[in-house]
Amino acid sequence: MISKSWQDALDQGIEPELIASTALSASLSALVKTTGKDATIRILKRLKGAVEDGRFDH
Repeated sequence: MISKSWQDALDQGIEPELIASTALSASLSALVKTTGKDATIRILKRLKGAVEDGRFDH
């Protein structure tokens, strides 16, 4: 579902950075609502480490 929506947005000429920013904002809003700010910050810190370690490099 997300991949199709992402591709649809790209096909409409929307920049990947804008798609990513919008998706992350929506996800973070939902996460804060369901788990709270502190838990969300902990998750973001883990994700920061994962990015720095190259775990998302494909």
